[in-house]
Amino acid sequence: MKYLNKISLLFAFIFIGFSCDLTDLDQLDNPNAVTAANADVDLYFNEIQVSFASYFNGTQATGMQLARMTAMFGNNYQSAYSPNGFNWRWNMAYSSIFPDIDAMNALATEKKQFFHVGAAKIMKAYVLQSLVDTFGNVPYSEALKGVDNPSPKADDASALYTVVGTLLTEAKAHLNDAASIGSPAVDIFYGGSKANWITLANTMEMRLALNKGDGAGVSAAINAGVIDSHDENFVFQYGSNRSNPNSRHPWYSGAYESGSWSYLSNYYMWEMMEEKAVVDPRLRFYFKRQDLDAADENQFTLDCVTNDRPGHYYQYTNAYGVDTEWPYCLASNTTHINASNARGYWGRDHGNNDGIPPDGQKRTAPGIYPAGGEYDTGNQSNGLGESDTWKKGTTGAGGDGIDPILTSSFVHFMRAEAALTLGTGEDAKVHLDSAIAHSMAYVKATSLRIGGDIDAGATTGTKPTGAGDLTNFQRSVDNYSKSVLAAYDASADKLNIVVKEFRLALWGNGNEAWNAMRRTGKPMNAKGAELQWTREAGNGDFPRLFPYPSDYVNLNANATQQAMTTTVFWDTNGGAHN
Repeated sequence: MKYLNKISLLFAFIFIGFSCDLTDLDQLDNPNAVTAANADVDLYFNEIQVSFASYFNGTQATGMQLARMTAMFGNNYQSAYSPNGFNWRWNMAYSSIFPDIDAMNALATEKKQFFHVGAAKIMKAYVLQSLVDTFGNVPYSEALKGVDNPSPKADDASALYTVVGTLLTEAKAHLNDAASIGSPAVDIFYGGSKANWITLANTMEMRLALNKGDGAGVSAAINAGVIDSHDENFVFQYGSNRSNPNSRHPWYSGAYESGSWSYLSNYYMWEMMEEKAVVDPRLRFYFKRQDLDAADENQFTLDCVTNDRPGHYYQYTNAYGVDTEWPYCLASNTTHINASNARGYWGRDHGNNDGIPPDGQKRTAPGIYPAGGEYDTGNQSNGLGESDTWKKGTTGAGGDGIDPILTSSFVHFMRAEAALTLGTGEDAKVHLDSAIAHSMAYVKATSLRIGGDIDAGATTGTKPTGAGDLTNFQRSVDNYSKSVLAAYDASADKLNIVVKEFRLALWGNGNEAWNAMRRTGKPMNAKGAELQWTREAGNGDFPRLFPYPSDYVNLNANATQQAMTTTVFWDTNGGAHN
């Protein structure tokens, strides 16, 4: 993509500069040294945006596991998540993003480049809220002081939410400052649209208020103007460049070239394929099957086919009023009867901690949305597993995917939730309907856009082809919406349906899924948890917060480790996910 190509060149210049000989100490007055007077604010801004995107993609994965989007390794939550696993996100925030933003903002303020300052403060607000939502109390007021304070104390989480709100207020003031000079030379997210950055800030204020249970704050943000169109979506667009640098979506690089992609969740694919009376139209955009029939597998390629169905995988009535049971082994609740019923949707159960069998060319891969992979045509001869083409990294949309950070679909789901829980006065059903419609339309539009960038001679199955395919898709969308809304009308627990559908629209964003689960205690059923339990009986306590990173605890004299049962101040619903 053009933005990423520009960034690549900018980073190349930076790295070239760093490679210069720095051993000549006689050059104490270097005319080429970077100073406040000659530093390039645009270079700073680009680096911050790329770092922010990296932070988002790297941090949302744990939420996807907890929400049963991807498989969690570990027999229980305590074995799956350790303090060492959170060092990267902590260091990314405190050693890269925060100091870079502070340094750039000082320089940009001096040069009256307030657009840069406002956008950077919005990104800072997002990262700070993310840290609070993940760990609770974290350092801020005493942080980033270097040797002057090597052991900063953690600030109260609720106070930091106030800081987040202040950053967003200040950001909008900067963006609206009439004295501002210029705009970013390259704005990866919004192409220099000041209005879209302001809309994003309003949307984040709504999101902040929703977490706090502040209905008036939600309404105020909505009235100020929140994301409501695809053009306003806050997404990071990857490229299709394979090397020097690799600009592709990380999922694509893993699944379509290195073979390091992990496992999708059987439960999540089952929700879309089989749980309801209708198949989710996004199924073939989200997932690319490699092997359409698992009936011929054995204990060496798919160990669970020879095992009995776990006794704690019970039957229940789901949120849509359908008597069902969790899937086992593959994405069908009848695979224990006939493995062919899974139709090639091959992932793992929640908490399946078995080893990795030789199934790299069998397990389901991420599709065209959002990873920039392949659209699932239902013909495995065009898939990853034939002729070893997946190792070449040239199929599908070439990794030209996105990270969906905040979209119009997500916003409508949040508004539906707020209407049900905070009495905002809006019609929850209307927003549920709009949320589903926005999600479906955006998945289709994004897939067609990135698929359209592929050469005519590329592998087939990149995108839906022909008017008939797209007509069928829209017909499927209409049937799906009618089915969900009918279940909503009949349900005594309408919030449960809203949150379940929100999770299905959140493919690629585990942060919002985990937040919604904690915020609402949903999705739930009468037996305590609608979400699939771990493979082994006894999940352990669902993480309400994650343990502090080991780097923080080991190096900070004021840090004390916390249990995952600790709750952030806004997590008050008391629901017990399993």
